[in-house]
This record gives sequence, C-alpha cells and structure tokens, in this order.
Amino acid sequence: MNEQNKPNFPKKQPNLYVKYSGMGIKMALIMGGGTYGGIQLDKYLGLKFPIFTLVLAMASVFLAIYYFIKDFIKK
Repeated sequence: MNEQNKPNFPKKQPNLYVKYSGMGIKMALIMGGGTYGGIQLDKYLGLKFPIFTLVLAMASVFLAIYYFIKDFIKK
C-alpha cells in the first residue's frame, strides 16, 4: 500500500483518567520536592523557625497550581 491509499484513522485521544492522574502525580512531586528542599535547607542552616520550609512549600503549591492550569487550558 502506498501513502495515498492508506486509510485515515482518527488518532486515539489519551484516556482522561490517565491524563489527570498523571497531572496529580506531577503536582504531588512538585509540592513534595519543594517541601523536602525547604526541610533540608532549614536543617543545613540550623534554623529554629522553619522559614525555608514554609516559603518553599507555599511556592511549590503555587507552582503546581500554575502547572495544572497551564496544562488544563492547553488542548
């Protein structure tokens, strides 16, 4: 069969459950990584108040939400 005679089958869309569960896993990894990094930085600097844990945890939550919205809007 040459290129001109091949039937055009519609491309299969990825299953929405797989897409959104993958996004959930990515969000969890972003938030977990930010929090873990903050904990390690506070431990390394020997701070009594966990300022880097709080800042990096909040920043990673906002980053994960931004990533989710950006991926959700994209077709």
